[in-house]
Formats: sequence, structure tokens, C-alpha cells
Amino acid sequence: MNRNDPHPGADLEDWEIDNACAGYVQNAARVRFLRGLGLTVRQKPNARPLVNRAHYDIVMGGRSDHVGKAEPPDGIRWRVPI
Repeated sequence: MNRNDPHPGADLEDWEIDNACAGYVQNAARVRFLRGLGLTVRQKPNARPLVNRAHYDIVMGGRSDHVGKAEPPDGIRWRVPI
């Protein structure tokens, strides 16, 4: 999905959640962080967080502009071991 799409999906895209949870690598940490913000978070079968877009907008006070700042990744994102 393009961030300029006039009809975004009902749930936040994975890359939008990644931007909102910048600094958190593990899915469990992302879920805890989002729940700490007061969001209702469900989990996908692969343990990734699933957040309803309308609920996110309500809880965050309509500040969804910072979620979609970066474009979705086009290819493989390699992580460097720490």
C-alpha cells in the first residue's frame, strides 16, 4: 500500500507499525510498547502486532502522520547482529 492511498486498509501495515515501534526488534516488545500506549493490539499467527487504524487514530489523537513517514520497504531488510 502506498502512503498516499486515499483508502488505507482497516489495519496498520507492517511497515507502519515498524515506524511507530522504532527501536523495538522483537514482536513481543512491539506488542508491549503498543499496549503501553493504550492501544488494543491483537497478534497475527506470526506474532506480529495487529492494530486497527481507526483505533490508533482515536488513541493517538489523530496523529497518524508520524506512522507513515517512510515508504514501505521494497526488498529484503538485512539486520546487522549487535
